[in-house]
Amino acid sequence: MALVVGVGLTFFLDPWLRHTLERRVQESSHGRYQLRIAGLPTSLWQGSAVLSGIRMRTAAATPDSAKLPALSLALPRLRVSGVGLLALVRRREVPIDSIALDSLTLRLAALPQGGSKQPLHKQLPVPGVRVGTLALRHIRIAYGSEKQPTVRLGESTLLAEDIWLSAAGAADSGRIAYAATLAAQVHGAAVRVPGHELRLVRAAFSSASRQLQLDSVLIHPQQPISHVRTPAVRVSLALPRLVLGSLSRGCFRADTLRVAAPRLALTLPAQAPPSLPEMLRPYLRECRLKHLRLTGGQVRVAGVALAPAVTGVSLLGTDLQVLPDRKAATDIYYARAWQVRTGPATAILDAPYYHLSWRGLRADSQTGQIRVLNALVMPTLSVATLARRKGHQTAHVTVRLPEISFSGLSFPAATRQQLRAVSLVLRRPQVSTRSDGRFPINPAPSIVTPEALRRLPFQLHLNQLRIEQATIRLSYRAPRDPQPGVMNIDRLSVALRNVCTSPAHMSAASPLTAEATGRVQNRCQARLTLRANLLDAAGRHTLAGEFGPTPLSILNSMIVPTRGLALRSGTVRRIRFQMSLDQAAARGTLWGEYADLKLQLLNQQEKPGLFHRLGTSVVNGVFIRDNNPRRLGEAVQPGRVLSAREARFSVFSLWRQGLVSGMLNSAGVPAGLSKKLSEAK
Repeated sequence: MALVVGVGLTFFLDPWLRHTLERRVQESSHGRYQLRIAGLPTSLWQGSAVLSGIRMRTAAATPDSAKLPALSLALPRLRVSGVGLLALVRRREVPIDSIALDSLTLRLAALPQGGSKQPLHKQLPVPGVRVGTLALRHIRIAYGSEKQPTVRLGESTLLAEDIWLSAAGAADSGRIAYAATLAAQVHGAAVRVPGHELRLVRAAFSSASRQLQLDSVLIHPQQPISHVRTPAVRVSLALPRLVLGSLSRGCFRADTLRVAAPRLALTLPAQAPPSLPEMLRPYLRECRLKHLRLTGGQVRVAGVALAPAVTGVSLLGTDLQVLPDRKAATDIYYARAWQVRTGPATAILDAPYYHLSWRGLRADSQTGQIRVLNALVMPTLSVATLARRKGHQTAHVTVRLPEISFSGLSFPAATRQQLRAVSLVLRRPQVSTRSDGRFPINPAPSIVTPEALRRLPFQLHLNQLRIEQATIRLSYRAPRDPQPGVMNIDRLSVALRNVCTSPAHMSAASPLTAEATGRVQNRCQARLTLRANLLDAAGRHTLAGEFGPTPLSILNSMIVPTRGLALRSGTVRRIRFQMSLDQAAARGTLWGEYADLKLQLLNQQEKPGLFHRLGTSVVNGVFIRDNNPRRLGEAVQPGRVLSAREARFSVFSLWRQGLVSGMLNSAGVPAGLSKKLSEAK
């Protein structure tokens, strides 16, 4: 009798179970879905079932099923083994040895709306289900419209072990989606988000090895990267490989994220996006990363005036924490420390007039060091074209900086708009500045003044700034002569102390101090000292210095083409000066010791014509003191320094005016005329 019952159950159970499943799907979806199962052989003794030829399609929507999205499903084979039938009958926790799905293809038009908000284990008709192994192989999934799906997964595999669908399993923080271990592989994926498309060649995840690996990640914007800011950010990214190791369960905790050779280009949005914590907080309660290692990166940013582009980027971040509390978690942009190395980089300054580049950069937030190698600032236009574009005279500056070095730099202070460092060193800089006097003078006040430092958009605090072995070349093309006047300053070394705009450290009692040495035209040794209160609104500062022995003819390369004047003879033994300067004028005294001073007035062809010879004789005979002192043992006749400041010119122009007025007066030119001549442009 038992044998007959068993045969009867085996014979009638399979079709009954197949039709029941098909009917339940149709009824529960209110006719929206139709399920067809080609075969469903079962084995009660083994507690197993094999479903074959499973297909589900979508029928026309009814008012009761309108919230259910259109879908199509094809599953050639589904195998369930080792079901605890006795536990199922007794409504206890049901054990299942394994569930295997092979070659699933699913297309889903949209996500279901509504539905139960209870966790999955509370929706079961039994207290729990414990599955030994769940395997999904050769899965293909598409989500969204048929022509342009929002998400498309290529051939994928998912393997989960010890899945415990119960209250205890849900409470176990060591599990991921009820599973003790989880492993997945995706071969080919595409995701569409507003404005962008993401493609992925391969992804692999293993909770056992605690590692996530992404290969060949590509993000393409639907609109090209442009230099005009857009309402939303545009990103173009090529990422050959990303490896995230030592992941923790239940939240985002990881040991190391490795990113190899990413290529990133983006257009910044017109409105700043939310901060990283604001974006992550709805999805993660915690986000920690022990190490971030990025190598061989490339970055290009559009939508900003600088338009920076950097290659060869290597990055090491230590102890990153974005959530839950940014302030308590990090010192500088979510990490305890950063190390950065770059290769060549480019940017635009005063767009589009100057091009900035460097060969390499090294930065370490723990040691407070930054080192920039072979920096170059170069105009993009000629001298005349640059002045014509701006509508006035403008400095045409080229700067070569073989090395820029910060030490003791506070990276946390930099995030608060403060530049604080123990020292900044510029080694062997070369500066070339050219200007064209045929154009109008810039009507705007100069920004190269001591008082302008108070208006910097950041607070400045450098204990020391040093310039080592600099070379400066000055060139000016006067309206009178196409040949520009030139002047060189060689072997210039400068040491500035207390370069600070903080009221706590800058005052008249503790001002900026500076010492400089160099050689004018590589022949005349010069030494200068400076004291300035950078917070003085009147721009008050003092300048003192000394020039050593030199022939005065070294100045002819500048004054002949620009002033029509030549120093025919003369030798300086020593020149000393002291000046006090402010927004109104330069005032002080100059002591010039020289001999055999003779001037020569020149015509447009830089030659001494008849009238110029007569004028030269009058000037040398009446105004010029050819020797100072006139006789050995006499006191040096001092020259009065007095020259009015023109707000349109830099402080260096005021220094030059003060020296010219003092030198002319020392040479015998009346003080009023000396002042007027020094102010002539």
